[in-house]
Amino acid sequence: MHKLGQLYPAELFEYGDAHRAGLFAADLVLIDVSESEDADTETVRQALSETRNVTSVALVRPNNRRDEVQANSLGTTLVWSRIRPVKTVLKDVERLLGSYSMPEIPGDVPPATRKSVQAVSRALGDCVTSAISDEPFPVAQIGRAVDLTLSSFRVEGLDAWTAAVQMHHSHTYCHSMLVTGYALAFADVMGMTVDERARLGTAALLHDVGKVFIPLSILDKAGKLTDEEFAAIKMHPVKSRELLFGQPGISDEVVDIAAHHHEYLDGSGYPDGLKGDEISRSVRMLTICDIYAALTEKRAYKPALSPRQAYGILVDMGRKIDQGLLKMFRQVAFEADRVATVKRKAGGF
Repeated sequence: MHKLGQLYPAELFEYGDAHRAGLFAADLVLIDVSESEDADTETVRQALSETRNVTSVALVRPNNRRDEVQANSLGTTLVWSRIRPVKTVLKDVERLLGSYSMPEIPGDVPPATRKSVQAVSRALGDCVTSAISDEPFPVAQIGRAVDLTLSSFRVEGLDAWTAAVQMHHSHTYCHSMLVTGYALAFADVMGMTVDERARLGTAALLHDVGKVFIPLSILDKAGKLTDEEFAAIKMHPVKSRELLFGQPGISDEVVDIAAHHHEYLDGSGYPDGLKGDEISRSVRMLTICDIYAALTEKRAYKPALSPRQAYGILVDMGRKIDQGLLKMFRQVAFEADRVATVKRKAGGF
């Protein structure tokens, strides 16, 4: 049950608190009857009786008569074994609730952009599932998503793609996908080879995969983080490195980029305090894309900055980031700003 909270917004309640849990507003209720006392049954049953059209699942120990009796007395919709494989549970929950990884894309989004955004969303979602299921990452699927994204840029432009990505309901997915788009556009500007672009795109998509270990209540928090929450966030590059190291098809360069995209040239970054030449060009590029994406994203606690404003902040960071590379990134940022300006004029504001 704890792993589901890494993919879907979830709350955990003790049995005695079931009456105040607001189960009527839930989409899915999981009840671990193996942990309950007989006295808890009536409280939970009463709470469930007040719900309508809410799927409930009892988790039972295999071949345990007591658990089966408890599940039957609760009247849950489904009964699952507690040793059910994680990947099976995730597929079942996706069938019941829909995919948390997939955005709702309006019908007027251009076809190549739609196909690319869906492919990247699915690849990222499957990577998260692999991470919490301890299975190999779908490297070939990531590669296809990267190729589709590059193709969509050339046919329909970066602006159409970023606009579609920002319709995603998850801030975490939206950010990772925006960073991927900016990184691929940056790679084109830099004249990178096909293999270099593929590695940078893969690293961009996976750079925050370590956040799977951070509760969605923190990742999608509509407000400023506490010191404790920020400390948890700062551990995600380490977790990304642990997840990716030794994965079949994941190169050392991809691991390096994912682990060090928060490092600064002056040594003030994290998690390893690298500085200067210890930080590769690809890492420096992704750091720029990561910061730029964060600045231009709209959040509940802050407005989105314009591309030009975000670029100005990057310039003001001085020696923390590679200013030479930033000048090259200017083509990506100012193309986005030009498109936004044209749209503002066309809209009459």
